[in-house]
Amino acid sequence: MHKQGFTLVELLGVIILLAVIALITIPMISGALRTGRENADQQFKDNIVLATKNWVLDNKGKTKDNGSCNVTLAILQNDGYMDKNVKVPSTKADVDVNQICVTITSTSKTNGQKKSYKYSYDEGCAAASMCS
Repeated sequence: MHKQGFTLVELLGVIILLAVIALITIPMISGALRTGRENADQQFKDNIVLATKNWVLDNKGKTKDNGSCNVTLAILQNDGYMDKNVKVPSTKADVDVNQICVTITSTSKTNGQKKSYKYSYDEGCAAASMCS
């Protein structure tokens, strides 16, 4: 007699095997997705800092000597250094363009050396110290 189909034990074995594979791969996939979101957010911040560096190259007279000032995302957008429709990559939420800024700290060197700048990303911008 020739039997057709699978036995209950064979089906249970396949289901258990698939469950074990799922238990192993789901945490790995969720971790990779989380890491990808974190990397996208960091790249977003790095792009804003890079746009600010380009803004400083074109607007050196607007930065303070031996002091710090802020360039908001709104300034970068209005001057054409960033796109208008910017969203946080991980959440796809709109960005408050007046709250996100980069603080520029400049120091003038003596003995004919060039002025140096340090840039730091800030999500809670202080409007009182704007570069203009």
